[in-house]
Amino acid sequence: MPGAIYRIESIGRQLGIGVAGSRYVYLSAVAKENSATAAPYCIPNELICGELGRFLRLPVPPVGIVTQASSGPLFASLDFNLTGNSLPPVNVMNCVRVLPSLSAGLLLFDIWVANCDRHAENFSVDFYGTPPQMNIFDHSHALFGYAPGQGETRLTALRDRLGISWTTNNPIDSGQHRHCLLDAVNDDDYFDHWLTRIRATPDFYIEEICEDARPYGLTAQEAAAAIDFLKARRDNMKDIIRNNQSEFSAIQAWRLPL
Repeated sequence: MPGAIYRIESIGRQLGIGVAGSRYVYLSAVAKENSATAAPYCIPNELICGELGRFLRLPVPPVGIVTQASSGPLFASLDFNLTGNSLPPVNVMNCVRVLPSLSAGLLLFDIWVANCDRHAENFSVDFYGTPPQMNIFDHSHALFGYAPGQGETRLTALRDRLGISWTTNNPIDSGQHRHCLLDAVNDDDYFDHWLTRIRATPDFYIEEICEDARPYGLTAQEAAAAIDFLKARRDNMKDIIRNNQSEFSAIQAWRLPL
């Protein structure tokens, strides 16, 4: 699938002679910050998940840290919404029909990072594009969750669990939403494709992105817990799926040997 196109706010001056006509462009991005009560782990969650998703070649916008003189760091991702209009909720059944591989990839990725907050309004699909285009965003409640000081506790609680199927709104081992694709993906044809990519994620990559996130709201112990969590789930995804097959309510016949 071709990469997404991102929005330019304005075009500036050229850099000079001899640089292939390069010029400054000012891009539109969406920024977030940690909130002491509502999203204390927002930046590290977004930064780690954004980098992992892009490693897997899921359609996650480029991400990074931005600063402004009057306040602390912000997490930012490039704006893929070219019109600026509100994005409509995704028809998840149509998404699975039109983009079956990416639908499976998003589902398995969210299991890996224990994203308890994937609903029809925090990813998008342009069904009228040629080809149709998915964009994935908003991981602020994945991994460490959203309860202040409870990040490591959540990782311990969810280490061997599915992590996306509860609706009890418990901030430690659950979340606000049952994953919107969990009851929509109706076969496991593309599971091995994405499991192979997840298993191929190197130790050094997991270690470095978790360490890189430390200055933005993590203790050394929380960063180490995330490294251990992501490596363990990377290596045990098949076991986690096998132990929770009944949660994939739309899959009637399993092909993947689990």
